[in-house]
Amino acid sequence: MVSIVVPVFNVAEYVEACLNSIAMQEFEHSYEAIIIDDCSTDESLVICQKFANRNHTGSIRVIGNSENLGVSAARNRGLDEARGRYFMFVDPDDLLPPNAISALYDTAEKYNAEIVKGNNTIFNDSTESGVRYNVKQTQVVTGDQILTTFYEHDKLRGHPWGKLFRRDLLGAYRFPLGVRMAQDLFYCCEVFSGAKSLVLLKQNVYRYRNRESGSTGRKFESGSYLDWLGSVESTASFANNSAHLRAHKKLLVRTMTQLARECRYLPPQQARQVLEVIEQRREKWGLRFLQLIFRDKLGLHSVSRYLKMLLAIRETRREIKGLD
Repeated sequence: MVSIVVPVFNVAEYVEACLNSIAMQEFEHSYEAIIIDDCSTDESLVICQKFANRNHTGSIRVIGNSENLGVSAARNRGLDEARGRYFMFVDPDDLLPPNAISALYDTAEKYNAEIVKGNNTIFNDSTESGVRYNVKQTQVVTGDQILTTFYEHDKLRGHPWGKLFRRDLLGAYRFPLGVRMAQDLFYCCEVFSGAKSLVLLKQNVYRYRNRESGSTGRKFESGSYLDWLGSVESTASFANNSAHLRAHKKLLVRTMTQLARECRYLPPQQARQVLEVIEQRREKWGLRFLQLIFRDKLGLHSVSRYLKMLLAIRETRREIKGLD
C-alpha cells in the first residue's frame, strides 16, 4: 500500500481537483490518502470531507487539526498516521498525472529502491512545461553518491513532492517545526542522507501549480529568507566526506547567487539589508573567488554562477546609489 499525505490549508479553489487526480490514479494496488486540514478558514475542510464520503478505490481519511500548526506539523501528522509500505506527499494545489503512483511504485519494487524521484512539470492557467532538473534517462544512485546528488541540485530539488519513500526505512524522519522557509530542504536532506538507494525516474509523476504572486517580496518583508539561508547552511551537518562538503559548497554558491539576483528587484532599504546579509554569509561560508577555485575546486559551472552573483550585487549597489 502507498500512503499519500496531503496537507491542506485554505485551498478551496484547488483542493478538489487535486483529490480527483489522486482518486483517478491508474494503480492496481491499494493506497490511502491522508488529508490533514490545518484549521482552514475557507471551505477546504468541507470539500475534503465531502470527497472522503464518496466511493473511491483508495481509502480516504480526513483529519482536522485542533489548531493551526503549519505545513510541517500537518505533514508530520500525516506521517504519524501512514500505514503503507511506501509514502509520498502531494500539495493540495498540485495534480498527479494518471499513472504517477504506479510509475513510482513499480520502479521502487523493480529496483528495491528506498527513494524514487520522478520528473515534474510546472503549470499555470495558460502554460505547462518541464523543469531543468528533470532527467532524460532513468538512473540508479547508491551509497554516498545519493547525498552528493542531492546537494548538487542538478537532478533533484529539496521539495518532498514527486518522490516515493520506503516507510519502514525512512518513515521516522520528521519536518522541523518553527521554520518559516525551506523546512522541506532540511527534511529531504536528512532523508536522503539516510537512504542507501535512489532511482531518478525519467517519467513525469507530478504537476506543480505555479501560483506565486509577490512571494519573492514577502519572504524579504517577513524575514523568512533568513530561515531559508539557515536551512541551507544546516544541511552541511549531514555531510560525512569531502565529496559531500564540496557538493554542499556548490549548494551554498547556488543559494547565494539566487539571493543576490532576487535582491535586484527589492526597494532600496530592503536591498541594503539583504546585501548586508549576503556579505555576512559570504564571509561565514567562505565564498571567495580564489578559494572556490584553488581550495574547494568547485569547477567552472559553480565559479561562473559565483561571478553572476557578484554581477548582481554590483548592479544592485549601482541602482541604490543612483537613487540616493
